[in-house]
Amino acid sequence: MILKERHQPPEILQLESLLQRVPIVHPRFPQWTEQLRRMSAGFHGEQRVDSLFYEIPIDSPHYFIQDLFIQKPKSSHQIDSVLITSRFVLLLEIKSISGELNFDPQLRQFSRTNKDGSVDGMNNPDDQIRRHEKFVQQFLASQKVSLPVIGVIVFTYPSSIVNSRPKNRIIIQSSGLPFLMDQLLVKYPDELLNMRKTRHLAGRLLQLHSERPLRRIEVPAGLRRGVLCGKDCGGIMNLNWRKWTCDKCSRIDRYAYFETLLQYRVLISPTITNSEFREFTGIQSVATASKLIRIANMPSVGSFKDRIYTIPEEIIKLESISTDLESI
Repeated sequence: MILKERHQPPEILQLESLLQRVPIVHPRFPQWTEQLRRMSAGFHGEQRVDSLFYEIPIDSPHYFIQDLFIQKPKSSHQIDSVLITSRFVLLLEIKSISGELNFDPQLRQFSRTNKDGSVDGMNNPDDQIRRHEKFVQQFLASQKVSLPVIGVIVFTYPSSIVNSRPKNRIIIQSSGLPFLMDQLLVKYPDELLNMRKTRHLAGRLLQLHSERPLRRIEVPAGLRRGVLCGKDCGGIMNLNWRKWTCDKCSRIDRYAYFETLLQYRVLISPTITNSEFREFTGIQSVATASKLIRIANMPSVGSFKDRIYTIPEEIIKLESISTDLESI
C-alpha cells in the first residue's frame, strides 16, 4: 500500500518559471538550465524506481512512503524511498549520476570521472544512507519495535559504472530492484509484526513528515511580466471574452493565470496583493484583477484595501475555485 506518493519538487517549477521569464542572454541562463536538467533527471529517475518498486509482488504486509522529509531542530532527513514491511524496513538512496563512480572508504569521498577525464567530487551517498539508517533505527527503538533496517544505494543510469564500492553496502542498478527484493524476502522470512502493527508503525513514521521548505533563489530584476503561454511558443496570454488566448499559438485556457500565480509563488512570494498581481500579470484594471483573484478563491487576511492573499500550492486544481468567470 502506498501511504505517500512522490510529487515533482517545487524547485523544478521554480527554475522553469525563471527560465521562461529571463532573457536567454542572461549570464546565468546556462547555469539555471543545467540545474533544471539535473533536477528533472533526478526526479524522473526516482519515478522509474517507484514504478519498479510497485510492480514487485510482496506477500507480507507492506507500506511505501516516498520522499520522506523529517525536520529536526538542527538538521533534517530526506529519504528518497521507504518500504516498511512486517519483516524489515528498506531505505533507498536514489542517484541519477552517469560516468565512472568511485567510493574512497578511507577519505569517505565519492567522485565521478567523466568521459573527458575530468573528476567531480560529490556528497557520499553511503554516508547519506548511513545517517538515515541510524535515524530509522532510533525511531524503531522509540516504538519498541525490532526490525532489520537495510539501506540501499540505487543508480538509475545504465551508464553508471561503479569502480569501487564501500564495504557491506548494497549498491544496485535500478533494474536490479526486483532481484534484490527476492533476495531480501528469502533472507528475512519471519513475520515479526502483524498487519495492524505494521500499518501503525508506518503511520507513526509518516506523522514525522513535513513539507520541505522551498529553496529560494536570487531572482534577477526585470523579469518578463504577463500571463505566459504554457506551450513552448513563448507567447503571452490575453484576456478576452472571459478566456485567455495566446497571441502566438492561439491556445485557449480559461484559467491560464493560475499557472502565473504559481510562478509568482515559487519565484517571488507565497503571498500576493492586488497591486502585485496586476504588476506581475500586466493587468491594468483593478476591478478585473479583483474578480480574477476572487475566482481563484485564495485565503486572505486584512481589509479590502490592504488585503493579502496566500497562493495555495494546489491552486491549479479547479475544485477549489469559484465558478463566476462569466462575470468578467
